[in-house]
Amino acid sequence: MFKNVYYLSLGVVLGAVLGILVCDDTKKKITKAIQGKAKKLSGCIKSLSEETVHTIKG
Repeated sequence: MFKNVYYLSLGVVLGAVLGILVCDDTKKKITKAIQGKAKKLSGCIKSLSEETVHTIKG
């Protein structure tokens, strides 16, 4: 449990430091890339769930 708290606090600190150091243009690019990955992942999950439903019904 302490390991998870350690990683969470480390992520918050690194995020704050990077947020201060990185310029706004780069932040926008990083955010856009993360959103693109999230959309791809949600599309994959949706297609997998649809395949599962078809398999169960079929």
